[in-house]
Amino acid sequence: MLKNLFTIFFYSILLVSCSYFNGNYKKETIPKIDTIVDFSSVDAYPLFPACKGLTSRDKQEICFQIQMSQFIYATLNKYKLNANEVVKDTILVKLNVNALGKTSLSSIKISEKIRQLLPEFDSLLKVSLTKLPTLSPAIKRNMPVTTEFTLPIVLKN
Repeated sequence: MLKNLFTIFFYSILLVSCSYFNGNYKKETIPKIDTIVDFSSVDAYPLFPACKGLTSRDKQEICFQIQMSQFIYATLNKYKLNANEVVKDTILVKLNVNALGKTSLSSIKISEKIRQLLPEFDSLLKVSLTKLPTLSPAIKRNMPVTTEFTLPIVLKN
């Protein structure tokens, strides 16, 4: 009797389990993930507090460049830079804005003539960048990222 009951139970489980193999269940679709990342651009530029209301990426870039230029020029104008000769040159400054919004100086490309005429320029630029406010970091795929910018500084006297 127990043997017959066990056999009936076994066949009923086998019969029910076969219904899973006939394709009546739903397949879950796996979403495609975009794995190609363009590391040469960001979704949103680092922002000064004055630029936070802008939504257009192009306007954010322009606002960032203008605010950064104005800040550096304003801080450098506080110092008296004296040169014995006429100065007309462009200095390329690489700035790094990390994922926390802190700005640091990566490198300065300066001609040897300007380096001799204004030997304190490097240190003045470093000091002016320490006074820079904390920015909102650049955004790539909804995550803060580190970015690097090259800012030209035109010197004329």
